[in-house]
Amino acid sequence: MRIARIRLGSGDEVWARLDAEHSIELLDLEDLGREGRDLGPADALNLVKPVTATSTVVCLLGNWKGRDGRDGPSFFVKPTSSLIGDGEAIVLPSICGTVVYEPEIAAVIGRTCHEVTPQEARAHVLGWTCVNDVTATDLGLSTNFPFLPGKSFDTFGVLGPVVETELDPDDTALRARINGRAVTDTVTSRMNWSTDEVVSWVSRFMTLRPGDLICFGTPPEIEPIRAGDVVEVEVAGIGTLRNPVVAAG
Repeated sequence: MRIARIRLGSGDEVWARLDAEHSIELLDLEDLGREGRDLGPADALNLVKPVTATSTVVCLLGNWKGRDGRDGPSFFVKPTSSLIGDGEAIVLPSICGTVVYEPEIAAVIGRTCHEVTPQEARAHVLGWTCVNDVTATDLGLSTNFPFLPGKSFDTFGVLGPVVETELDPDDTALRARINGRAVTDTVTSRMNWSTDEVVSWVSRFMTLRPGDLICFGTPPEIEPIRAGDVVEVEVAGIGTLRNPVVAAG
């Protein structure tokens, strides 16, 4: 099943199930059987980032670099002000020297999740989506904390375009391109911790609610992006995020 966040003509946003030709409003992510209006042809809809104003977006650190005896990877929370969707511009602030794209797969939580085991984790996941965790890497040398400042700018969290419920997140292709040139071409089986392990791990520290995301980290094969570029992040079975890069005006 493909699920998307839709902006209606009124400006309101709703969740919807996308069929081949039509879309049906979903009234409750915890109960996908509760459906509302037929929203019309799917190709005429305005898809936006698959989060709400209250969503928490958790991002992993060190999930592709080798297990080192820890129970799980490090993580941080991406500010909601940084989040954009497919097609929106990534804006490079003037204070940033080197900015990189970071292609990732993410879990979208469908049921309230707290202190679950890895065996229980999958039942709490709605589905999977694509992420570009844009990062100003040079700020790690000039700020007190090496990760958060360079990941917190407006437009530095790209999500979407849809949520796919039928996918093996632990063995799917993850790709990225800059101006059509392939840069990242890997598989999620390289991740150190399985998605079930990570959902369980994060749920030990915070309650995850429907609409929250866990982003599973980026592989090391990445490159800087510059104004004028178009960067694409693709997860096989989900789709592709395609965003232009512009300089701050």
